Amino acid sequence: MRSGGSGLHRASPVGLYNGAMNPSRAIRFERLLHVLICGLLAGLALVVHPAAFAAEAVQENSAGVLEYETQSAYSRIRIRKRGDVRTLIFVRDNGYEAWESRVDLGRPQVLQFDYLKFLATSFLFVPQPKAVLIVGLGGGGMVHFLRHVDPKLQIDVVEIDPVVVRLAEQYFNVRTGNSTNIITGDGLKYLAETARKYDVIYLDAFLKPSSDTDGTGAPLSLRTQQFYTAMQTRLAPGGVVAFNLNHHTGLDEDMRNIAAAFPQAYAFRLADEAVVLGATDPRRVAGAELERRGAELNARLKPSSMSFRDMAQRLRP
Repeated sequence: MRSGGSGLHRASPVGLYNGAMNPSRAIRFERLLHVLICGLLAGLALVVHPAAFAAEAVQENSAGVLEYETQSAYSRIRIRKRGDVRTLIFVRDNGYEAWESRVDLGRPQVLQFDYLKFLATSFLFVPQPKAVLIVGLGGGGMVHFLRHVDPKLQIDVVEIDPVVVRLAEQYFNVRTGNSTNIITGDGLKYLAETARKYDVIYLDAFLKPSSDTDGTGAPLSLRTQQFYTAMQTRLAPGGVVAFNLNHHTGLDEDMRNIAAAFPQAYAFRLADEAVVLGATDPRRVAGAELERRGAELNARLKPSSMSFRDMAQRLRP
């Protein structure tokens, strides 16, 4: 703004009305207006900053009793337990609790989420893997399952959040030892630097949604052609990458990008997410053949609460 010769002046409420009110009435009006303005600003603060007034965590909800809560550099994290089932939770800014992992401590090898079961359809393509990589640890449900399937299987896990690594050990009994190696670090950096080859790579990494993630918390750095290429260079011949993709506005685009990046892609649409397997073998495996392989896996592995043959039937054309 440009001022005249007299400069800029701040008009007071009294000044606006000094031609119509006596001084005492003007002072009372000014006090009333001050109260109204303060009330209005307080109301605006409640609207603009709802997170600042979010309710504290309830002691118990459908996930169970609150056992632990902390703030890491990446997420606000809660641990809840109901019976033998323990849940790792990431808390959104609005207080919403997103269940990241669930493990039945009495039967840890039983996968609790459908998407984890469909990640295990990697066995339809690599029935006897020797080494696998998991990007994103969570509560380690997949680690427990794979250990049960084959105790000799080499399992490497990369998790960016050291707090998640600590909680997985403390509350979910997942730690480095025997054939399991948990690495605290960035998945993309690890893939760029490691010389190890894997039969299967499981991508299940989520953080608190931010400018560095999509709306579901999936890191954008793990959704690029650079990352897809890096993963393929780390696969053994015939290897596959299993992607967990939560439902969001860009889901179809993510699925198309994976299909474009790999010689073959196999997709399963679930209620709230999709699982896509990117395969290095350019030969397409027919649905009937996958069902046959699924029946063999059921007979050999005798999995609890899941059927490889039934999952093969849900392959998208």
